Amino acid sequence: MKKIIASAIIASSAAMAVNVPANHLVDASWLAKNAKDVVIVDLSKPKDYAAGHIPGAVNIPKGKFFQGKMGDIGHLLDNPAQVKDLFDKAGINNDSTVVFTAHVKKAKKYTDMTRGLWTAWVYGLKNVAILNGGIEAWSGDLSKDAPATKAGNFTPKALSTTDVKTWRDVYSAQINKDQQIVDAREMKHYEGKDNDKRLLKHGHIPGAKKVSAYLFAKKDGNLFKLVSADEAKKMIKDDGVDINKPVVLYCNTGHLATGTWFAMKFLAGAKNVGDFDGSMYEYTRTDNPVEQGQPK
Repeated sequence: MKKIIASAIIASSAAMAVNVPANHLVDASWLAKNAKDVVIVDLSKPKDYAAGHIPGAVNIPKGKFFQGKMGDIGHLLDNPAQVKDLFDKAGINNDSTVVFTAHVKKAKKYTDMTRGLWTAWVYGLKNVAILNGGIEAWSGDLSKDAPATKAGNFTPKALSTTDVKTWRDVYSAQINKDQQIVDAREMKHYEGKDNDKRLLKHGHIPGAKKVSAYLFAKKDGNLFKLVSADEAKKMIKDDGVDINKPVVLYCNTGHLATGTWFAMKFLAGAKNVGDFDGSMYEYTRTDNPVEQGQPK
């Protein structure tokens, strides 16, 4: 069991440039070696963060990345002002190296980290990574102290239209056979057998293939870690998706889909893959139809 310690580590943006690996996935030893030069963001709930976090980590609860709203459609990506406020308070600058961490006690929970990374990525922060295995992979002591932070000065860039999709992209993909729609949810949602009250219709977007975010993390001892690049490529291909063609991903609120986005983009090497931010929460509030049943 990890020993909980008190610490007075001061979190700051990277004083020295350190580049994350090409797959934007770091292990605990990499993070321990480079901790002083990165901003570690813990996406846990405040009570879990207070109970113990990686020393020096700042807390941005994952719910803070769903503050966007458009009419009666909620749970959307934060707007630029909201992202700037979060990142400035966390000590993040435009040139910061940022590693997102969270507790990963179930396979799907790595998507808490990918949601944070996706948000940073689409607003122009590229030197970012997630911790493979989550906080559970950290072998050092944990801290109960929130570090002092020096305010950052992050300037969000224009949203990446490759990585952020809208219902217009979904419509385009339905009539363009060179584009693909992919459902990242579990099977009961795809089949329409759920009772999720957030959704006004149950099923999947017509023509959508299924590549569940749940399957990209597998049990490795006591940890849940991301699959290898070769495994990711095979899983995606076996589900009938061509990573050389554009992909529009969705789930219920755009959260789980960031896990499939991460796997397709950084593990499998897809060049054009984006997350439909409104996902089924938005889609089922339109007149567009849904389908039910198993993938074809």
